[in-house]
Amino acid sequence: MGTATSKKELIDWISNLNDEKMLHELAMIKQKATFNFDEEFKKGITGEELKKRLSDRLKALPWKK
Repeated sequence: MGTATSKKELIDWISNLNDEKMLHELAMIKQKATFNFDEEFKKGITGEELKKRLSDRLKALPWKK
């Protein structure tokens, strides 16, 4: 089976798909295929910001005295 035929079959199948769980899984596969580490890294937070957020979160917990 050729690549063009495989793509056509997948497109037809996805076009008729109504299962939300399956569509979500396909979207996750697509995201992984187009993941750009450098761009995502730029969106990240620093270690200091992580410590501050974690500390604030721990202080806000009801069982923390």
